[in-house]
Amino acid sequence: MESLDRNTAIDYINRDIVNIKNELQILNKVVRDGNGQPSLVQQVASIRSDLNHFEANLNESIDDLKNAVSNYHKESLEKETMAWQFKGAIYVALISSVTSIIISLFNK
Repeated sequence: MESLDRNTAIDYINRDIVNIKNELQILNKVVRDGNGQPSLVQQVASIRSDLNHFEANLNESIDDLKNAVSNYHKESLEKETMAWQFKGAIYVALISSVTSIIISLFNK
């Protein structure tokens, strides 16, 4: 009786091994060869390539944005400098005009 139980257990183990082998073969086919779609290895390679392109485009966009911000900052500084120069010129003109008027009043 004990050998029958042992043989039955061995038969179950053998069937399980065969089932596991079949499932591994199916998994290998899906991973390596594909199952009507590209294999998982090819899909991962494609995704990696897409990510590399996305990263390159993102870095390029970031660089463009940095350049745009830098240019905006430079333009703002230039406008501010020009505004101060204009104000300075107006002040000098006003002072010159007032001085001229005062001098002409004293010369009369």
